Amino acid sequence: MQLLSGQSDDAFRRRHHRHLLASTLLAAPAFAALLTTAGCGGGSSAFGGGAADTAFVGVAVGLTSVERYVDVFSGVQLALDQLNKQRTGNMPVLALRRAPTAAKTVIAVAVAFRDDPKVIGVVGHTESGPTIAAGAIYADREHNGEHALVAVSPTAGAQAVTSSEWVFRVCPNTSEQAHTVARYAADSLSLRRVGVLYRNEASGKESMRAFGDEFSKRGGKVTERDPFTEDIPDFDAYGRRLTKTGADGVVVASGNAPEERAIIHALRAAGGHPVVLGWNPPENTDSATINDFRGMRYVMLYSATRSPTPESVRFAADFRAKTGKTPDKWGALGYDAAMLIGLASQSVGPNRQKIRGWLAGVGREHPAYAGVTGSIAFDDHRDPVNKRVLIGEVGR
Repeated sequence: MQLLSGQSDDAFRRRHHRHLLASTLLAAPAFAALLTTAGCGGGSSAFGGGAADTAFVGVAVGLTSVERYVDVFSGVQLALDQLNKQRTGNMPVLALRRAPTAAKTVIAVAVAFRDDPKVIGVVGHTESGPTIAAGAIYADREHNGEHALVAVSPTAGAQAVTSSEWVFRVCPNTSEQAHTVARYAADSLSLRRVGVLYRNEASGKESMRAFGDEFSKRGGKVTERDPFTEDIPDFDAYGRRLTKTGADGVVVASGNAPEERAIIHALRAAGGHPVVLGWNPPENTDSATINDFRGMRYVMLYSATRSPTPESVRFAADFRAKTGKTPDKWGALGYDAAMLIGLASQSVGPNRQKIRGWLAGVGREHPAYAGVTGSIAFDDHRDPVNKRVLIGEVGR
């Protein structure tokens, strides 16, 4: 598996680089031991402070193909179990809360969590469009913020995801991911003519633009830009055109494994063999699936084996013991998002306003969090600073 890390260099990173290096990065158990428990006080807290109280962390994933996100739930539950083991004093027990089955839309899910006073934060949503749509609900603009609730997305990358002051994310944004893909395509693979197929929504469009800008700076040419949606039945026409125009690479911007697989089939059926660069690895590891995807490069937001920090090694072992599986980005980023919400509540109490304020200070007012996906410190836009992006190759 080939890896390449990419880091952004915006003004915040430059301004706070020395401060972050000087911060003591603490593993979650040690970090939590330093936290001071505060009273619940004010805001939208429904807790009496007794040890028997339970605070809930909501989990919001896609409304379809929920089985795809099972590792998010496993990662969140693992985080809450570990936080409960180090609970002291009057800290409430932390528990996972799924969206109610009656909630059939993104807005309904967000409203249900917001209006439940026992929910102190939400891990989610997992996709950019739903997270953007739910942002106003979590900010509770309907009631001037009286019941506002923090949401920490594990994987939503579009810029507008964090336009709500109540939404954070623990993954690099889509532009950072696309810039890394472009550098890898131009510098490591020496590709010069690349076609881009992009998911026709916020993260796909941003990925397409960011890739094109960075790839062009490095002497490459984007030969075509074509949108796709989940309901496109096949990609045969795209495959024929990309093969005819002689693209030596094809980028599937913000695509999921089913679209990537269909595009690879279409290219092979047309007789083309360009390098395919995707955003997600295959969801299964059986030999037939691996053969279908073999050689595809993809964005890695977490690697259990290629980022061997003490935190990631411990997490991978705990995750395997709990689930019998090697963790992927869903479990790892879900874990980090839940740990941040839980650590905030153990520090300042189960008060929504205070939890949001504590999260905003991670990496500035208090040390960065040593997450299993890397050190996490938030900038002014509630984005993580200097999160690495890796590139993997299927079959290696």
